[in-house]
Amino acid sequence: MKSSITAKFACLDCRKVFKKHKYDQSSTGAWTEVEYEVVCPQCQGKTFETGSAFKAPKLNDIKAWEKLRPLFESGYKFKPDFGNPFKVVETIDKPKPVVVPKSVFQKPARKRAKNT
Repeated sequence: MKSSITAKFACLDCRKVFKKHKYDQSSTGAWTEVEYEVVCPQCQGKTFETGSAFKAPKLNDIKAWEKLRPLFESGYKFKPDFGNPFKVVETIDKPKPVVVPKSVFQKPARKRAKNT
């Protein structure tokens, strides 16, 4: 049985991702949040919680890491159902359906009016 839950954190200066304990479980089974400032283990700099669906860019892709800075500073966390934050969603107007006049031949044969 798990006695702690970890969360992903990222340092944008070192371009590293690591995990730290976020919640601990007591002997009674109650979960409590661990209160401490998470710093980068390499540079002792500021870190950001990334969320569970975060996939880090390559270490040498500096432009991609810099795109993440405003997201993390605003508090964004990558979660499985949030979608891609970089994708611009465009609303497309759906074309109106063409109204086709009803034909008598669309009715079953027994319901058509007989011309006599």
